[in-house]
Amino acid sequence: MLSPQLRRKVHDLWSDFWSSGLSNPLVAIEQITYLLFIRQLEALDRDRVKAGKPSIYAATAAEIESAKKSKGAIPSFDTCKWSYISKNPSFKLLNEIVFPWLRILDQRVGDKTNGNTTLGRISGRLSDAYFILDVNKTEMLKRAVSAIDDLFKQLDTRSVNADIMGDIFEYLLEEVKESGKNGQFRTPRQTIRFMAQLLDPELGKTVLDPACGSGGFLLNCLLHWKAENTDAEVLRLEWDGTAHRLLPSWPKGVAFNPSRCFVGYDNDRTMVRIAWMNLILHGLETPEIHQRDSLSKRLDTDEHGKDKPQSGTYDYILANPPFTGSVDESDLSDLAGRFPRGNKGPITTKSELLFVWLMLDLLKVGGRTAVIVPDGVLFGGTNAHIALRRTLLFENTLEAVISLPANMFQPYSGVKTSILIFQKIGDKVAATADPRTNRVWFYEISDEAYSLDQKRQAQYGQDNDLWDALEKFKAWLAGDEAASIATTYFQPDYWEERWRSVDDATLQIFPDLAGDKGHTHPLHELWPQEFAFDPQDPRGARQYDEAVIDTVGPKVLAIYQREALAAAQAARRNGDADVAIRTAVDKHLKKITGQVNKALREQPILDTQDDQFGLAAFKSVQKQIDGLVAGWLGAPAPASDPTLPTEPPAPVKRGRGRPPKSAAPATPVSLATESITAEPNADQAALELQALLPAFAKLDGYNIWRRSTSVRQHPGKRQTAADGTIARVPTTMSWIVPVRVWAERENWGVDPTTQQAIAKPTHINGVVDPTYLTWLHETLEIFGDDGLVLAEHRDRLDPDCLEALDLNLSAGRHKPFVFDAGEHRDPAELIKEMQVLHGQMQERLEKLLRMVGGAD
Repeated sequence: MLSPQLRRKVHDLWSDFWSSGLSNPLVAIEQITYLLFIRQLEALDRDRVKAGKPSIYAATAAEIESAKKSKGAIPSFDTCKWSYISKNPSFKLLNEIVFPWLRILDQRVGDKTNGNTTLGRISGRLSDAYFILDVNKTEMLKRAVSAIDDLFKQLDTRSVNADIMGDIFEYLLEEVKESGKNGQFRTPRQTIRFMAQLLDPELGKTVLDPACGSGGFLLNCLLHWKAENTDAEVLRLEWDGTAHRLLPSWPKGVAFNPSRCFVGYDNDRTMVRIAWMNLILHGLETPEIHQRDSLSKRLDTDEHGKDKPQSGTYDYILANPPFTGSVDESDLSDLAGRFPRGNKGPITTKSELLFVWLMLDLLKVGGRTAVIVPDGVLFGGTNAHIALRRTLLFENTLEAVISLPANMFQPYSGVKTSILIFQKIGDKVAATADPRTNRVWFYEISDEAYSLDQKRQAQYGQDNDLWDALEKFKAWLAGDEAASIATTYFQPDYWEERWRSVDDATLQIFPDLAGDKGHTHPLHELWPQEFAFDPQDPRGARQYDEAVIDTVGPKVLAIYQREALAAAQAARRNGDADVAIRTAVDKHLKKITGQVNKALREQPILDTQDDQFGLAAFKSVQKQIDGLVAGWLGAPAPASDPTLPTEPPAPVKRGRGRPPKSAAPATPVSLATESITAEPNADQAALELQALLPAFAKLDGYNIWRRSTSVRQHPGKRQTAADGTIARVPTTMSWIVPVRVWAERENWGVDPTTQQAIAKPTHINGVVDPTYLTWLHETLEIFGDDGLVLAEHRDRLDPDCLEALDLNLSAGRHKPFVFDAGEHRDPAELIKEMQVLHGQMQERLEKLLRMVGGAD
């Protein structure tokens, strides 16, 4: 996770590029990513050279031969190294040397020379890479290069570097408010994580995103695998599910290459390049990200134009494809069976329908998909809409429909969407056979990690339906129907704690943390002796502040008290009056505070730019002084604190120095009865206070809300009563709806051949009579060619089953009605009140009648 300091630097970097004239935010990200990638190339090349391969910065054999023939100098590309660029940034260097070299990098390190590695599989992805920043923005370029260099200078391990690279890229994507054309928008990360957890792909199986955008679904699938195979005691989860400390221990005997597991397609070349570099910056060696229009004929060809059939290829598909209206019919894949066709061509050109059919085609038999669709797919009345729902329900297994809130994709879109989870069965069903899907599980999400408005503000510690839906969906898959629709509610525990990144600034203050350089930890793990943190404590991160204030605060006040008494006694010896004594004391204490503040400005041990927790705690102690001075001047002098120095300490260097040990405590004396011989010494007091500042510096960092790795079952969701009290109330969040249920009748109806009523019940002991079903099919002919019951015969279906409702999959359409009486008054009291109102109405009506002259 990025610290506030790193976030601020990334934001400043983004702002520089954005304000330099790059009107498309994706282009700005792409330009920054080029620089990040160039920086990463130097580390990749070191690995390459260690493997015995030639450096990408060295001249090739052809270049050496050409130089010999022309009697020219053998070219060297050391100036393309980040170590050189960072010291000599210029547009001339980037535009005339670095980027031309980058554009032909794949020609220098193709498969023949580098094999299956990041460099070996560039495959022309950078062939049109240009640095398009305005050449007049020289100072901005220098700032950008310096910022990128500064972001990583404290990191000295590739694994930490990859983690930070990935976090930076994700933060850059968060800065995008609109991400381009064609209906593309960024899927919230918590939604992607939720879908990966719902689908729960088997480790090492193939996963596809046919509209991958920045690669978020593929990346989070990998992170899900890592989290699932990381010890729960090691794993750390943020409140919204973001995982940290992913240290997976893969099952024995499982060997897989993550780069071969994930495949992504997108028709936008900029997005393809961003996704490819995103996955590389997250540590994948050779991401399979390619530019393809997944709905077009070109999907089934490779980058060289050779046939590469995709049907039945993938184990899992995760996606949020664009739903932008119609696509070009002439460019649609004409592969048999991929998209349904009529006599005049495909039955639809709507992308949201075509993408679901595409996924069914690309899945292996038994493969599963989790996909976001607009709600129109669930209830649309066109032939294509109904045909798709029939395909999902009758020929495959539709496991779940999870309704998402209308504003979940703000600020990009307010469209209402849902998640479909289905499994491919493969073979066609007979026209009269029962549907493959027997029943569908529905869940309606109303609250999640962020507010459902334009601001999308984080809802720390509040109920999040995603966690409840995940647990109940697991119960549904396991066959525990009662648990899957229970009115109880699953939630993890939430709490606030404080984390700190061990960077160069931290190590200057606490050099003993050198072993954690580049990592981020909670304060109570960095300093377990100082902080006994309790996640159940309602004070949350305030526990750290109060621990230091309670233990170190008295030492600060003891120094001020000692100096106040010394200053008062000095003034008294000079014969000053009480008012003058207090003035002298205040002036002396103010001088001490001024010296400490000056030292903080010169050597900022405490954070003065971000959350400033240490500084705030120190000042909160200082603010107590004014209210304590009067009591000090009338009280005995304090004994010397054994942790305070009795001699002036050496100047405290930034980041060093713990309070030195002192001599035995002095005997308390009373200002009224004894004279204090020590003279006030502002310099010594300031130095003693500076020696205590590292204790306050341990408070600096940033607060973060976390969640437990496990969940607890509660009686229901939080609800606020009329009197303002909050209680957990059983809540219906999920329900199950059958696809086809035959209505139970006392007789079959009239036989069309004999015109005689068949006086037999349709069900025997609650089970439909098989001969009745045969009669419906062979005699009454109630089934259409598509296997659905014809509209004129749907009265033979239970009115609440899906087939009776045009296969409507809208979750709200099937939500059970739950009568909630709540807090009600006594019925007799209500009736009496109504009688009074009725009498009043009668009197007024009679008065009105008299006014119009109609009274008898």
